[in-house]
Amino acid sequence: MLPFQKRPLTAVISALALSISTGVYAQTSKNDSKAEQEAELLEQVVVTATRREASVEDIPINISAIGESELRKRAITDLKSLIADSVSISAPANSPRVADSVTVRGLNVSSVSQNNLEFFVRSTLAYYLDETPLPNIGYRIKDIARVETMLGPQGTLYGSGSLGGTIRYITNQPQFDEATLTVNTGMYQTRGGGLSTDSDFVINQPLGERLAVRASFAYLDEAGFTDRVISPAFRDIPWNNPNGSAKSRYKDDDYQHVSTGKVALAWQVNADAKLTLTHAQQSQLANGSRGTTLDPNAESDVPQYGEDVVVGRYREYSDRGFKLDSVDLEWDFSAVALKSSTSYFEDTRKGQTNYGIGFLYYGYWGWSSLQPDNTDASPYMVFDNTYSGLSHETRFVSLNDGPLSWIGGIYYTQQERSLAFNEIFPTLDDVGGIDRTAIGGAVDVGYGEDINTDYEELALFGELTLALSERWDVTVGARVFNYSDTADPRITDYAFGLVDTKGATESSESGKKFFKLNTSYDLSDDVLLYATASQGFRRGGVNGFKSQGDTEVNSSAQNYEPDSVDNFEVGLKGTFLDDRLYLQTSLYNILWHDAQTYYDQSINGFPLNGTANGPTAKSQGWDLSSRLRLTDSLSLTYETAFTEAEWAETEEVCLYEDGTSCRTWSKGGLLGGSPEWRHNLGVTYYRDLANGLTLSTGLRGSYTGDIQSDRADSPDEDVYRYDSYTLYSGDLAISGDQWSAGLWVRNLTNERAEVSYQEELYVGNRLIQTMPRTIGVNASYDF
Repeated sequence: MLPFQKRPLTAVISALALSISTGVYAQTSKNDSKAEQEAELLEQVVVTATRREASVEDIPINISAIGESELRKRAITDLKSLIADSVSISAPANSPRVADSVTVRGLNVSSVSQNNLEFFVRSTLAYYLDETPLPNIGYRIKDIARVETMLGPQGTLYGSGSLGGTIRYITNQPQFDEATLTVNTGMYQTRGGGLSTDSDFVINQPLGERLAVRASFAYLDEAGFTDRVISPAFRDIPWNNPNGSAKSRYKDDDYQHVSTGKVALAWQVNADAKLTLTHAQQSQLANGSRGTTLDPNAESDVPQYGEDVVVGRYREYSDRGFKLDSVDLEWDFSAVALKSSTSYFEDTRKGQTNYGIGFLYYGYWGWSSLQPDNTDASPYMVFDNTYSGLSHETRFVSLNDGPLSWIGGIYYTQQERSLAFNEIFPTLDDVGGIDRTAIGGAVDVGYGEDINTDYEELALFGELTLALSERWDVTVGARVFNYSDTADPRITDYAFGLVDTKGATESSESGKKFFKLNTSYDLSDDVLLYATASQGFRRGGVNGFKSQGDTEVNSSAQNYEPDSVDNFEVGLKGTFLDDRLYLQTSLYNILWHDAQTYYDQSINGFPLNGTANGPTAKSQGWDLSSRLRLTDSLSLTYETAFTEAEWAETEEVCLYEDGTSCRTWSKGGLLGGSPEWRHNLGVTYYRDLANGLTLSTGLRGSYTGDIQSDRADSPDEDVYRYDSYTLYSGDLAISGDQWSAGLWVRNLTNERAEVSYQEELYVGNRLIQTMPRTIGVNASYDF
């Protein structure tokens, strides 16, 4: 295994210095200058994505990895900043309090907008924290050894959710040989906002020859830059503040506080076996919303109160908690290595948000009594989303040096999910004249949902690799599994005097199979050519649609099935020009079967949210990563990706058994969520100074093409597009033997391009733009 730097270089440099981290150019030497060692260590990242330790340049799939040092240099501290740095993965730059729909290689049918309800969030990317699969990954990138990103479906080794790719956070582990303490701290300020701080420390302490503990803690105090005004322009009467305060403007309201901690205890049982116990925990309060509320009475986009000012009577926030406990056992035998991991996680997300569009259903279409003459109230929503799960995987990896190698194992998971929210309209009971005691409802709640599921899966998986020659390998893989998905969706609609509990439903399947075939050939000692046919899948679910009188909901619409992909890819990776040029490139074609897409039922003009299986879609594209070392100290990096995705077939889905309330998706309709082209270009420079100091600096430009904001249900449908934009960033850092300090800037030119929106019809839609210019400093010391 290649060595990591013992002391991470923690200056936040090269937010733009695009290091591909996809090859090992050369081993560092004692004779190399410090600048040369820094440049070479950028590429020395060993990964375990294929369940074996290997350099990314030797793995015949599209994979990249970023080590701890480079993560700190590029100020990548969470999933959103990691995605923003990718040309193949896309997500709207929404507020931290909301979850985003993530698009990989064009696989997306969700709206690219800021949505308050996680029911609408769809991701074609799988997330792992070490060996634990998670439904989302809000865990910050702190004390993380590396982040591995695999593009393309990884269904055989990683199972459900890996339609377009998989991201793995690999945490640092306790070390037995030395006690260390590292402290990192930084501050930054966004144009128009307050001062933010981000600090962390890591302690590694041996407790004996075979026992060691590692503990880390990080705290983020992020000041906002967006103000909130509580009085909308369109109302004739004033809105009273719900807290009784006369305050009508909240300065820098989009702030967040995040505490992240981890403790790991490792016991080297004997020379061949190690047992590790880990507890990770995070608490996050994400307040407010980024954006600019537009004047609903204006004919064009005109801010109501100025740029970066939103309108909202009620406080908006998300209070999140995350806990993970795991037990890992590694045991090397003479011919086989065993890895067993058992973990349990809990993820809770509670909060509140404004509901401006609620006027459409309450004050305007609902009761005539809910008018400004009778009440100055407005609706809002509260939500309570919970995820929990137990996962276990035991796998065996062959250790022989012969032409045949293999991986095999068993996997089990049981995960529970509840996505619940309530719409609250103060004074609804009094003004609307509703008798809650008669229908068993909560006061002033007009509508509520609780979409809950209990998912269980048992899988056998394996891969077999045969070396046909010294240069030619063939790998076949399979995953066979059984699953059951039990749901009990509860829809409560007090607005129309209805209380409805649908009752539990279950979908299951036994012996479901997915396969992989990969072949690779070493064109030379430095260049690898590969071809892959692989599959991936995502679990299905159930809707809470209601039958209307004698009109029954179609069972195929009530329960949506898992969707899956078939991926065909050819790629090349390797070094050229005496190891000064590294290239990784691939062409792919993906068929997406039974694509899960949003679908709703209309009851008296009110939509019930749901999901349906649409037709087969296809995505095809090309991506390229490269790094050119012009000198031992100067490097150029370039990444690009082209993606084109659309419906490949025409299909109609009818909600009711009598064939009514149908929706059609037509062949040729373009999928949204990602640009056709993205480009990243960067330059980095290292130089040795006097007294053992090293100077490093970087400049980077990132181009994002125009993005279709939603799917198109036909090739003729005109869907709103966000314009293309280019962002620039830079960095400057200096480091010594035990310390480092740096200066960095993002969005150097303060480009304010539209990247998302939030619909608020009567209050005014929210325009969401790229973050304003942000400047930061960072320092690190290793005691």
